Amino acid sequence: MSKKDAAVNVYKLIKRKVKNKIKKLLGDIRRSFWYYHLWPHYYKKYSKKPIDPKKVVFAYSSLYKTMPDNLRCMKEELEKRGYNCVVVDKGEGENRYKNKILNELSKFIDCEFFFKEFGDCKALFLVDYYFPAFANKPREGQHIVQLWHACGAFKMWGYSTADKAWGANKRSLDKFPVHNTYTEVCVSSPKVRFAYAEAFNCSEDVVLPLGTPRTDVYFDPDFVKSGKDKIRELCPGIGDKKIILYAPTFRGNSLRNSYMHNTLDLDALYDALHEEYAFVMKLHPLTAKAFKITEEQQQKFEGFLYNVSKTASIDDALCAADTVISDYSSLIFEYSLLERPMIFYAYDLEKYENDRSFYFDYRSFVPGEIVDSTEGIIAEIKRLETGFDKQKVINFKNDFMSACDGNSVNRIIKEVLGE
Repeated sequence: MSKKDAAVNVYKLIKRKVKNKIKKLLGDIRRSFWYYHLWPHYYKKYSKKPIDPKKVVFAYSSLYKTMPDNLRCMKEELEKRGYNCVVVDKGEGENRYKNKILNELSKFIDCEFFFKEFGDCKALFLVDYYFPAFANKPREGQHIVQLWHACGAFKMWGYSTADKAWGANKRSLDKFPVHNTYTEVCVSSPKVRFAYAEAFNCSEDVVLPLGTPRTDVYFDPDFVKSGKDKIRELCPGIGDKKIILYAPTFRGNSLRNSYMHNTLDLDALYDALHEEYAFVMKLHPLTAKAFKITEEQQQKFEGFLYNVSKTASIDDALCAADTVISDYSSLIFEYSLLERPMIFYAYDLEKYENDRSFYFDYRSFVPGEIVDSTEGIIAEIKRLETGFDKQKVINFKNDFMSACDGNSVNRIIKEVLGE
C-alpha cells in the first residue's frame, strides 16, 4: 500500500469516528430534550385532572405489528368489567416517513397523545421497553404495570446485559434510566423474581409472582385442541404424522441487528424422519424472512416441511407440537405447561453465553437434551420415542411457571385495581 493510500485510509477512519461522535452527541441532546424536558412537561400538563378509577391504558411500541397477547388478554377482561381501555401503539415512534422532519413531528403528536391518556389513568400496562413511560414516576394512586412479553427468566436482558455485546451502554442507562417507574412487575414464578429485579434495576418488592396473562388459555382443553386443529388445517399434508416444531430465537446484538443462520441439514432430517413426522417451522418474527429453500427442496419436502412463521400463532404451534426443538427462546416455559418433550439445539452455546449469558446455568437448567448438530436432533427424536422423562419437564414447570394456573388475569386485576 502506498503512503497516499495509507493516508486516505487514515483520513476516512478519522472522518468516520468524528461523524459517529457527532451523531451520538446529537442523539444524546435529542434524548435529553425528550426525557428531561418535553415528557415531564406533558405529564405535568395532563396529570392535573383527578385519576379516573375506571380508565386504563395499554401501550406498546410499533415494533409490534399487533397488540401483544398479554395486553390483549387484560384488555378483553377489563372491558367486560366496564373499564375504559385506551390503546397507545406508537410511543416514541418508529420512522414511518422518509422525511426526517415528518418523523419528528409524528413523534411529538404520538407522545403528547400518550401523556394525555396516561396523565389521568388508574393503570398503565406495558409488555416491553417503552421509553416515554420512564421519564416520570407515577403519582400516588397510579400504577405502571410491567407484564413483560415472556415467561420465566432465561437469557439476560435490561440492566443485566449493560456493556455486553448484547445490551445497552452503561453510560446511557445511567444518563437515561429505563424500567425505573414500575409499581408492579408480574412474573410467572417466585423463583425468577431476582432476575427481573436485576434486569429492571428495581426492588424485588415490586416483582410479584402473579402469573402471565396469555398463559391462561393453556388451561382450556378446547383451546389446546383448537390449536392442533388449526395447524393441521394450515398444513393438510401432515395427516396423522407426529409434529416436530422448530422454534428458535434470533441472534444479533440488538433487535434491529437480529439474524439467524439456518444450520440444519434439512435433507438429512427428511431422509430420517419424513415417514412418521412432520417438521413445522415457526421462526422468530425478526428473522423469518431470512429462511429460504430451493424449488427442488420444496418438491422433495412436500408433506414433511412446513413454514408457518407468518400464518400461525406461536400458541397454536405449541399446542399442536408433539415435540419442540428450540435453543434460547422463552417459549419453553409456556410449552412446559403441556408437559411434552423438548430438544435444545444449541450449536452456538459458548458464543451465546459470552455475548449475552443466562440467569441460570444452561446445561443444568433446560428440561431436555442439548444437541449441536442435525445428527444429534435425529438421534434424540428417535430416543424420545421410548425414553421421554416427563417428570423433568414437570419439575421445570413447577419451578418456573407455578404462578401460571389459568387465573393470571384475574389475579393481576385484583392486585392492581382491587377487584
